[in-house]
Parts: sequence; structure tokens; C-alpha cells
Amino acid sequence: MDPVVRRKIPACVRSLLTDIAAKEEEHLSDWPETDSDSVTTKDGITLPKRGTSEPLLTPANGTTDGTTEGNVSLVKPCGLCLSKPSCYTCPRCNVLYCGLACYRSQNHSSCSEEFYRESVLQELKSQGATDEEGKRKMHEILSRLRQSAESEGGMENLLRNLGEDENSVTEQDAHALDLLSRLAEIQSGGDEKAHEVQEILAKLGDIENRSDEEEADLAEKLTGLDINFLSEEELWSLLSAQEKEKFESLVKEGGIGGLVVLWSPWWEWHETDTKALIEELQSENQEEMHDVNEKKDEKIKEVSCSKVQSDKALKRSIPPISAKIPPLHTLSSKPSPLVQYNLINALYGYTFSLCLYNGDFSEILLEFCQAVLAISEGLGGGRVFNSVPEALDAGIRAVSAGGYFDSEDPLASLRAVEAVAHVLTGESREDTEGYALSALSQLRTALSEAKASVPKEDERTRRVFFQAGKKCQFFQAWVKENPRSLGSLAGCVWTDYERREEERTLEGKKKCFEEGWEKSRGKGALIEEIE
Repeated sequence: MDPVVRRKIPACVRSLLTDIAAKEEEHLSDWPETDSDSVTTKDGITLPKRGTSEPLLTPANGTTDGTTEGNVSLVKPCGLCLSKPSCYTCPRCNVLYCGLACYRSQNHSSCSEEFYRESVLQELKSQGATDEEGKRKMHEILSRLRQSAESEGGMENLLRNLGEDENSVTEQDAHALDLLSRLAEIQSGGDEKAHEVQEILAKLGDIENRSDEEEADLAEKLTGLDINFLSEEELWSLLSAQEKEKFESLVKEGGIGGLVVLWSPWWEWHETDTKALIEELQSENQEEMHDVNEKKDEKIKEVSCSKVQSDKALKRSIPPISAKIPPLHTLSSKPSPLVQYNLINALYGYTFSLCLYNGDFSEILLEFCQAVLAISEGLGGGRVFNSVPEALDAGIRAVSAGGYFDSEDPLASLRAVEAVAHVLTGESREDTEGYALSALSQLRTALSEAKASVPKEDERTRRVFFQAGKKCQFFQAWVKENPRSLGSLAGCVWTDYERREEERTLEGKKKCFEEGWEKSRGKGALIEEIE
């Protein structure tokens, strides 16, 4: 082997290599005499005797079973602390070391620090291009924004023109953006304006501190207060002028509705198999009943297929049914056949009011009960209805007369008709009366609690709530003993809902046509007569 190459090989490996060329006899005497059983090199490599089944090599730092008994002297010490046995080798300088402490020690700092520095520099180089590109784009955006602000009469006017809500832009936000755009302009231009840059940074810091102080002030005001027991006037007094202005703008623009999670009515949950929720009943007019049931089945299939998968959680929110419902014969010996139409009117007032207050009336119990009685003339005024359309029309007119109609949600009245149909349909074919009993139970409990909260001096209001609660109890008894009648009643409500939906659609098309006709007339004749 070439002597130059041989010197570059580590000593522990070099000792294993021998030249295959024939050796002269005088050199054979240079080999030391060894034990006839085995030969151990200076690096701790034990060579077995020829003709034996011993392993060719054994670890230099221990025995074949992983222990270090008998070979402790063969383990090289750590090249840094010179006390502990070495376990690792540095990949840069090939020094032997025992652990992480020695690797990071002062004796090895020239190598380890250089390794860390190279790693950090390599990472920065990989991120540098992306960071610089992002900074460049941000500078371009801020520069263009500043140029547009100069033509629009200031940054605040520009932001108001760009945003949909003019009141959401504050003077503080506009000032901060103006400072940032000026800072980007200076940095992009490369001008030496260190003094102006320091002033801009100081002003931005003041704006940030001012915002933090405002948030801290509000948090400090609310510390130790239970907002559930504060009146509206007390809560309003805690807000600053800017917070009051922001709240008023949210109310006026309707943005406050986005802060409230929309409630999902529990009566929209039905079992998957709703094909036969309506049982065909014998009637004098078989053709009319068949059409009613067919329309109801189609509507229920459509609703069930679209909602059953996502609304199973609603089943847990169904109100519990009253424990004590007296038999119907104990309340009336011969109930009127018009009871079913008054039931529809009562359910209309309940469903509309519950959706009006987003499904939660625990804090506004009196307002909820008053709304139900104002919308349902059957509960609040003792009116008797003769048909399904009459009962629903009365509820729709009461919504407008009572001031509950919202121009931003014109379909609320029609959705209440659909809600009544859902309640009368029930959860499944086996349980058609459950939803109606749950709705009447919740309404009956609310009326009882509202009566208890009214002062005894107000006898009239207490009597109205008491009588309405008794009517709900009578409806419960009727529903419990007439579950089969609910199928036909639900089909009639579904049919009425479809009719109203079609009328609304046709009215909308007619309105669009009239508006288009008026516009076309303003543009002149579309067809000109040619002589």
C-alpha cells in the first residue's frame, strides 16, 4: 500500500491492514510473540486463533455481551474533560467527547459555535428571499394607499369610501395607517431621514399604548361586577363615548345580528323514515284528502332529506312534556270540533314569538308571554276560528298590527306557518303528538311563571295569563286523545303553506315584471312602426 495513503487512514483501521506482498524472512522476527489462543492489537481488536469458531472481532470498549468488564482500560477518555469515557465523535474536528455538556464547553466552543452559526445563516438565507418579497409588496401597497389618500382628501375619507360601514372607521385608525404609509414611503425611497422615522415610530407607539389603556379601562370597570344583575342604564354608563357610538352604528346598520348565533328550532328534526308520517284517513272527499296527504309527504321528504343529518342534536333540546295532563272528559263533556283551529292559532303565536326571541326567553319572560297572547287571539282574546286559513291569517295580521313585523325579515310570518306544520307533523309516524304536547307544555309553564311574577295588584294581567294557561292545558288534553286527527290537520297546514309560498313567488315575479316594464317605457318604444 502507498505509504502516503496509509498515513491518512486512522490508526485503529491502519493496524488491521497488511500488505499482501511477500515479506522477507528477516522481517518476520519483528512480530511480537503472542498467546497461542488469540492476538490482541494495540487498538483493542482481538483476533481469534486460526481454526476456531470464535467471532472475528470483539468490541474494543467492552465484551461481546455489551459490558465493560475486563476492558475498561481499552475505552478512550473524553478529549475535552479527560475524565469520562468517550461515547461520541465530533463530525467537524473528530475529537472524542462524552456528552452534550462537553460538546458545548469552552474547550470546544471554537468548533460548536461555528457549527451553530453556519446553521443559523443557512436558515436565514432560506427565509430571506420570502421575507424581503413580503416587505417589498407591503411597501408597494402602503405607497399606493398613500397616493390614493392624497387624491381622496385624506386617509380617513379614503377608508370611508372603501368600507361598507362608514361609522366603523375611526380617526385613530386612519392616523395610524397614514403614519405606516409614510414610513413605507421613506424606507422604499432610501432617503436618510432617521429623525422623521423615529418620530413616526414614537407616534405609532403612543397610538398602541392608548388602545391598550382603553381596553384596560373597560376591563377595570367590569371587574367585580355581575353584568347579569345590571340594568341597561348601568351597563350603558360603563361605556365610553367611542364605544357607545360604535354600538349604535352596529344597531343601525344591522351588524349586531352577526354577533348572535342564530337559533335552530327543535321542531325541524324528524326521523329519517318519514315516508308515511301521514296515515290516509277515510273522508267523504277522498280526492281532496289524497292531494293533501301527497303534498304533505313530498314536503316532509324534502325537509327530512336536507336536515335530518345535521339536526339530530336538536332532539336533545325538545321541551319536556307536562307530567300531569288531565283527561279530556274531565275538562269538557263534548269538545267543539273547532278546537283544532284554535290550536293552530295558539301554535302560530308560540312558534313566531319563540323565533322572534331566538329561542331564549328566560330573561324576558313577560315580553315573550305578552307577544304570544298578542299574536294568538285565541289565547289572548277568546276568539274562535272556523278554518285553517282563518286561524293562520289572524296570526299574520296580528304580527303586523302588534309591531312585530320586521322589514328586514319579511318572511318571518311565513316561516311561522311552516313551523306550525312541523309541530303538528311530530317526530315520526309513531309519535305524531309529541311535538305539539312539548310546545304546549313549554308555553303553559311560561304562562304560569309569568303569572307568578306579576304583582297581585295587577289582577287583570294575572287573570289573562291564568286563562291562557288553562287553554293550553285543554289543548294538551285534546291532542293527547286525538293523535290521529293531527295527521289530517298537519296536511292542511302544509297545503296552506305551499299556497302562500306560491302566491309570494308570483307576487315577486309580477313586481319584477312591472319594474322592468317601467324601465323599458322610460327608454322609448322598443318597436318602431315603419311606413
